[in-house]
Amino acid sequence: MSWKGSPVKEYYDHILCVYIHSLKTCGTIDTLGAFASVIRYKLDGIDYEELIDNEDFTILDEIVFTHIEE
Repeated sequence: MSWKGSPVKEYYDHILCVYIHSLKTCGTIDTLGAFASVIRYKLDGIDYEELIDNEDFTILDEIVFTHIEE
């Protein structure tokens, strides 16, 4: 794909929003694993990044950002 003769690169960022049952809070998946994933969440104003078993959270939504570089 090109725009006026210059190459255009298009790529996507995927963000998975999750609900963590034991903490009753939402977060995002930083790294998705087969049995456990690294989840980022904020609780009482403190940011956490924690390895959580996949059965302990539910994926609620996926947000996709499209980036286009010329």
